[in-house]
Amino acid sequence: MAASSNDYFGIHFVISAILALFFGWILSPITRILEGKVVAGVVRILLLFIGIGFLLDIIDFVLILVNKKILRVINS
Repeated sequence: MAASSNDYFGIHFVISAILALFFGWILSPITRILEGKVVAGVVRILLLFIGIGFLLDIIDFVLILVNKKILRVINS
């Protein structure tokens, strides 16, 4: 399967959704940093330590199931 920038590491969207729900706290920043969006990765790490990062993981979970894409706020 070809790698896709729409989900975690280019894997099937159902697997990506499950990973986002259970391991999104660590995979989400890694995914963004590997895509070259270092600022977005650092922001996700900071939000994790503040205590609201889990909300973004739930949003990623829902967005992956609905339109097969993770949340993109910083697109540059």
